[in-house]
Amino acid sequence: SPANHFSSDGIGKSSADTSSVSPVPYVLNGSSRGRKCSAVEKVAERRQRRMIKNRESAARSRARKQAYTTELEAKLAKLKEENEELRKKHAELMEMQKNQVMEMNMQQGPKKQCLRRTRTGPW
Repeated sequence: SPANHFSSDGIGKSSADTSSVSPVPYVLNGSSRGRKCSAVEKVAERRQRRMIKNRESAARSRARKQAYTTELEAKLAKLKEENEELRKKHAELMEMQKNQVMEMNMQQGPKKQCLRRTRTGPW
């Protein structure tokens, strides 16, 4: 027929590209409806089912990744908040310690500064 052309390797090619057209399943639950499926149609149907399963699996994987990312972001925010609180507490404690040391120095009074003799030579 004029619609079929043969390539250089002898395999027939149709003028219309049917690779992107999804096959129409004619077999439902093992019973035939209208005509029997050829081996090519069965392979195409299996490929179509596998492609759908792969898409569903990829969608589940993306959803898991999104949930994990959201969980990590929540943990990050919580840890940042906790870190800020700890920094403030640390600064307060350091300030209190500094004040205590200054008070102790004030209570002791001024220290006498004495001149001391030091050894400067090896003798």
